[in-house]
Amino acid sequence: MEEVPCVHCGTFFLRRNKKQNYCSFPGCQKARKAAWQRNKLRSDPEYRESQRISNKKWQRNNPDYWKRYRQNNPDKAARNRTLQRLRNKRRSSFANVNNQLIAKMDASNCNCDALSGQYWLVPMIAKMDAMKIYIHVVPEC
Repeated sequence: MEEVPCVHCGTFFLRRNKKQNYCSFPGCQKARKAAWQRNKLRSDPEYRESQRISNKKWQRNNPDYWKRYRQNNPDKAARNRTLQRLRNKRRSSFANVNNQLIAKMDASNCNCDALSGQYWLVPMIAKMDAMKIYIHVVPEC
């Protein structure tokens, strides 16, 4: 068999079989496992649900993990506080441009028919994906 490059680090190695794409270095094996898990989470709803349940169970058994982590890693906690202040400042400058960051039910005085359509909700703070929403105006009768 001929040598092939590792998908992760690029070093050439001899495959044990045709499906082997990662060399045996620990970092490459870690990357292989992470890629497998990402793919499995994307494609297998049962695996995704079992992982969610497992994470919830771990959180119940370790309620003060983040508190201990911040106590044991004060430099990382300080860095995170600094970065959060920057994110908050960016968000507040964005809010000043738009005058409103939070939607209010009766804030609109414009023609409501113009509101119907597709919109993207893009989170400012939370780490989650943007969502496409559809707004249909119900006429007052």
